[in-house]
Amino acid sequence: MNSQALIDQLSEDMTSVKPLSVRNSRLLALAAAASSTAAVLAFLGVRSDIAAGAPSPVILLVAGLFALTAISAGITATRLARPAVGGGQGGALWMAAAIGLLPAISLIEYLLGAGQPTSSEVALRCLYWGIAASLVTLGVLTRRLKQGAPVLPERAGLFAGLAAGAVGAFAITLECNNSQFVHLALSHAAIVATMALAGRTLIPRFIRW
Repeated sequence: MNSQALIDQLSEDMTSVKPLSVRNSRLLALAAAASSTAAVLAFLGVRSDIAAGAPSPVILLVAGLFALTAISAGITATRLARPAVGGGQGGALWMAAAIGLLPAISLIEYLLGAGQPTSSEVALRCLYWGIAASLVTLGVLTRRLKQGAPVLPERAGLFAGLAAGAVGAFAITLECNNSQFVHLALSHAAIVATMALAGRTLIPRFIRW
């Protein structure tokens, strides 16, 4: 069989595959994030100042940072599910870097005597609940990456974990009544770091064909 005949035979067996919809991936991730946040607030309750309609400016700042990170990292992760190389990852990285500044600022605040560390019990509680609130979003993004064809699975896993962790941190920030910046910068930022590391390490194992 010559090469042209082989190509013709293979062409006959091929079927068109509808490309993965980035829009649908983002809508699914948004639904997962919203439902996880709603479940946390329904089960654990809302911060007292938010419930009273007078949220602390620090809470608004930190929660907004987590929300923007979740959005930018989620957009990047769903884009990486398509078979393409490079492009449009800077925004999520800058947001992650901004979150990375929180522990540094809290350390300076502590050294200057302006902040006090919270108990390990409170810190671990927020960490555990934040990770739990991240899992649905992580699962949705992992499934969409599996259905797609990411060229860079490690990078895709990193951004999926980053997005999921930011969702969990956002949800627990709206629930946690501790307003100390040291607590928010360490315990809540640790949720993002933990999930980003988990995504980078574990997700590639599930999305490689």
